[in-house]
Amino acid sequence: MDYNIYFDRNDLSGIRQALATYGYCVVRQVITPDQVQRLKDEIDRFVDPDRTVPPASGKYHLTFAEESEVLWELVDDPEYMKLRTSLIGDTEVCLHRSAAILRTPGDPAGAWHSDHCGQRKGPKNNANDFLNRYSMPSGGWFYLNGSHPDRSGIAVMEYSHTEEWQPPEGFHMDDERRMLYRDGDDTPYSKLDAPGMVPVIADPGDLILFSALTLHVNMETKERRYSCGMAFRPKSIQIDVPWKLTEGAQKMIDRLPAHLKHYTEGYTSIDLNWKP
Repeated sequence: MDYNIYFDRNDLSGIRQALATYGYCVVRQVITPDQVQRLKDEIDRFVDPDRTVPPASGKYHLTFAEESEVLWELVDDPEYMKLRTSLIGDTEVCLHRSAAILRTPGDPAGAWHSDHCGQRKGPKNNANDFLNRYSMPSGGWFYLNGSHPDRSGIAVMEYSHTEEWQPPEGFHMDDERRMLYRDGDDTPYSKLDAPGMVPVIADPGDLILFSALTLHVNMETKERRYSCGMAFRPKSIQIDVPWKLTEGAQKMIDRLPAHLKHYTEGYTSIDLNWKP
């Protein structure tokens, strides 16, 4: 690459410009080695407590902030929240989503995709359709093992975050602009060999950011891999979801200290069992 994607956590203008221009960037050493280890321990405890996740597979926790103490330590850090709110352009924010992912050695690469559902036509078919519709950065991920093509991690498609972007020659996207395909093949693409595909190199403790529409993919896993992230949204965006606040969300709200509870005002949690 002939441009910089690596920034100190206080270089807010550089971070914003990289996201706007390239669709992704890496913020160096946002969390400490101790927090990295504690987040790994929390993922083990809440995602795989009995060590039953088999080889060559993965398991998700899609409301990780409802369990994690370390994520709320970050929310309680003014420097961290200054970074996160600067990306949204609003200081009045609430928790929007959170997740943790555990992947075991041999888990294959995923498919190139965007998390954004805002261009989906017709009725909303699942809970993600209600939550992944906004232009806030969808990437705010800690790859706790780091990210490198020799060891696994994440890759992105540079410049794919704009609506004007077109796939490389020989590729196309579906009508909803969610998945990438090679022409003549109806299987979503998963390799890292097309123009514009960039494996992200990052260290444990770095924060990987990408924009709402940025295409991305998890590489094939070669070790026990831990990642987690959280997203925020302006409180001015009120979402009328068709499910009630979950028990896990209410327990989180109840246990948070008073000065952090305002970050849950507008939080919807997610009911993955909801059906239209």
